[in-house]
Amino acid sequence: MDDLFLYLGAYLVGSVPVGYLVLKGLKKVDLRKKSKGPLSLPQLWKITGVPFGLLILALNILKGGAAIFMARSISPTDQPDWILAGFLALLGDEFPVFLKFKGFRDIGVAVGVFGSLLFWMMNK
Repeated sequence: MDDLFLYLGAYLVGSVPVGYLVLKGLKKVDLRKKSKGPLSLPQLWKITGVPFGLLILALNILKGGAAIFMARSISPTDQPDWILAGFLALLGDEFPVFLKFKGFRDIGVAVGVFGSLLFWMMNK
């Protein structure tokens, strides 16, 4: 049962549309209406500038790391659970439930997931 909550939680953590929420809250910009084509970090940088792009990149990296941290705290010795939670966070970023399964093309969550997995597996 804990694994089910872990997997659902990892997907939901990945589904949080950080870029969309930051831009909607701070700049009152709906990225989905301004963007041409798939939503991506380069599109975001063109619309809002580099400082907001770097902020959103950092938040997405933290989002990927948070999914692995959550998996490690719920299942401290089961490394396959960590990997599956990371995959589900990536899947949640690509197909977020909060934006009708139309997500971002972003590398930030992947960097957070793989960096956290590398850190925790090397320090075991």
